Amino acid sequence: MTRRTFSRLTSGALIVVMTYTPLLGAYTGTVASAQSVPAAATSYKYDLIGNLKEVTDPLGRVTTHTYDSFNRLKQVEQPLTNGARPTIKYGYDGIDQVATVTDPRNLETRYTVDGLGNRNELGSPDTGLTKSTYDAAGNLKTSLDGRGKTNTYFYDALNRLTRIDYTGTISTTFEYDGGATAIANARGKMTLMTDESGYTKYTYGAFGRLATKAQTTTGLGSYTNTHTLAYAYDVDGRLASVTYPSGNRVNYGYNRAGQVTSITLNPVKADGTGTSTENIVLLKNITYAPFGGATGWTWGNSVPANEYAHARTYDLDGRISSYTLGSPSANGVVRTVNYDAASRIKGYTHTGTGTAPSPASLNQTFGYDELNRLTSYNGNGTSQTYAYDASGNRIKAGFGANSYTNTIDPLSNKLSATTGPGPAKTNLYNGAGDLMTGGTHVVTYSGRGRPYRNENGAVTTHQLFNGLDQRVFQTYGGGIFVYDEQGQLVGEYSYLNGKATRDTVYLGNLPVAVLTQTVTGTPPAQSTAINVFHIHPDHLGTPRMITRTLDNKIVWRWDNGDPFGLTPPIEYFSGSGTFTFNLRMPGQYYDRSTNLFHNYHRDYDPQTGRYLQSDPIGLEDGINTYGYVGGNPLSFSDPSGLFAAPGLPPALLPIVGNPGSRAAAATPVGLAAMGGAAVGLGINYAVESYTSGSVGTHAYDLVEKVCKPSNPDCEEIESAIRAQKDLVIGRYYGQMKDRYGQYANPTLKTGTRRGSWVGHQQQFRDAQVKLRKLIVQAKAMNCRVDPDAETWANTPQVEVPAKR
Repeated sequence: MTRRTFSRLTSGALIVVMTYTPLLGAYTGTVASAQSVPAAATSYKYDLIGNLKEVTDPLGRVTTHTYDSFNRLKQVEQPLTNGARPTIKYGYDGIDQVATVTDPRNLETRYTVDGLGNRNELGSPDTGLTKSTYDAAGNLKTSLDGRGKTNTYFYDALNRLTRIDYTGTISTTFEYDGGATAIANARGKMTLMTDESGYTKYTYGAFGRLATKAQTTTGLGSYTNTHTLAYAYDVDGRLASVTYPSGNRVNYGYNRAGQVTSITLNPVKADGTGTSTENIVLLKNITYAPFGGATGWTWGNSVPANEYAHARTYDLDGRISSYTLGSPSANGVVRTVNYDAASRIKGYTHTGTGTAPSPASLNQTFGYDELNRLTSYNGNGTSQTYAYDASGNRIKAGFGANSYTNTIDPLSNKLSATTGPGPAKTNLYNGAGDLMTGGTHVVTYSGRGRPYRNENGAVTTHQLFNGLDQRVFQTYGGGIFVYDEQGQLVGEYSYLNGKATRDTVYLGNLPVAVLTQTVTGTPPAQSTAINVFHIHPDHLGTPRMITRTLDNKIVWRWDNGDPFGLTPPIEYFSGSGTFTFNLRMPGQYYDRSTNLFHNYHRDYDPQTGRYLQSDPIGLEDGINTYGYVGGNPLSFSDPSGLFAAPGLPPALLPIVGNPGSRAAAATPVGLAAMGGAAVGLGINYAVESYTSGSVGTHAYDLVEKVCKPSNPDCEEIESAIRAQKDLVIGRYYGQMKDRYGQYANPTLKTGTRRGSWVGHQQQFRDAQVKLRKLIVQAKAMNCRVDPDAETWANTPQVEVPAKR
């Protein structure tokens, strides 16, 4: 007998058909629709205990799971590739903790975990031996890395991290509540952070929402500059504006669903001080698909006679199927994305009226192996090929008619040597798995594990990082960098005088505008003019084209680049001069002194398609700690330099994370859950999850406490926790808005279905109780627990609604 269940997704167009055959113990999932859609089925088989046994994807590739007599995952056999099935094996200790992980090359990672779940030792082929100790409350106390460097951690009575001491490096400190003299609005929140770069101060408004962040950068003791971000909110608690250190203010308008529908700019005053009242429209008429993705917008310089808009279309699987790059009247194109049955991008085709280059010359095709790793690229009049070993290390690369070989250390995943392209080079790593020398490139790391000095031939660059592991200072072609609370770079400034170089404006995680300044004269006769340029991002959020507002002509384009980012953008156009813009793939910044992409927690090399440093979170993002997004940069990005993120998040909304709570108190219902990877890069993401400031030595220790080993049984309870958390958030903001004025008469019911103020408070508390029970159950099952869920499970009820 066969049972069938049907689920309709929020878009209303998709139907997921799940077929279950009891005797075979197998589920088959098929995407169907009333419209004509190719069926893409993935089947799942389970054993009699309910363990996931086999997965067959739409291309017929099989992944097999094997369990021991205690129902613990023993090994995973991946699809047949190059005549073999790469296999990952797991070993356990006497209390069911993961003790060993063996990769397909037979390299073993060892864990020693005590009875409280604290990982005391990590033996990695990539990062050496890491030893950790913990205090009585389970907080990480010391961490000794593979270089022999020790970090020591200190906490207050509430177990909040207050200081990190490093070997030979300035300590990082965190102050809460306003310090010795507590500030009411700042209770439970971080108010001061000091580190090697200087210090950062945070202030909060009446509702505990982040109001200002003032970053003071000392610049190796030679320069001191302070740059302040200021946040303002509307009556519904939504982010209304962000004032950049340059004086530019970016404003957000919303529809009734809480989605951003317009972005405007109040530029800095002509004399360079303060913000003017002039209003410049950057984006308007922003529209969304039913499932949340943006379908397009009108650019601010559009006029009825010459409509200028950005458009995105989605197929019935919710994938972006096309988007515009530039203006059709100024050499722009429409890119169409083609997928195979496994949702891998097989090619790009382009249409338009341009001639230099022609749209057809921008077309690209791609090939993959059985593990979804990119193996070929054809486009821009050239071709590239890639080959991998069983663990995903690139071992060969072809660029046109030339072929190059990468030598991987047989005892680790480190790249020992490469024959090119460019000069052949031999690499040397330190004990923690960080690249120290590669050809003419020499990197020196601080005690906290960050690269503070880069030498590339005759050029030497120094860098400083704040307590959130954000690079805020760089000499030679760099400057001072300011980030928003999602870790996105919003401002670049001269370290010599602190003046603005460029500001970047985002729609959620999409870069959509860059602002530069033209300054003439000197104070008090100074004149400052703002230049607005439009950024055209691709399906991942990578900038592919920049146009000027004067005539929509292209001033910068990267739409003909190869998938791994080696091909440089075109920065010079006749009549426009040279336009410099250094953002690359999400979270990356091009360093001209090294030709590397700084990628938040690590540095990425587009030539080899891999990182220079091992992943700070260890094996949590895959078996290869140096690989970039599993070898598939067309479908994934890595904004944090820690883990791959699939495409763009479904919602494109500005989110501000408060230092005292990973749940953004100013965020509308559900936005934190829809903000994707970038939401986690706010202040407490670094402080609570990674503790920041010593990546490569202790980040994995802390992530391990949140990211437990994979367990198929965890999916259901994790889903239940997410749903219950959303319910708690919804009830919280429902009372914050108090749409029906129930607070004025707490016991009066305003309708049979609306309840009363005190009744809604009780419903909020009841929802929290259920959420706490689910969290306890998840921990007992050794499943992952979202820190946001724990925060909302213990958030005080609303006593007074927001002012209108």
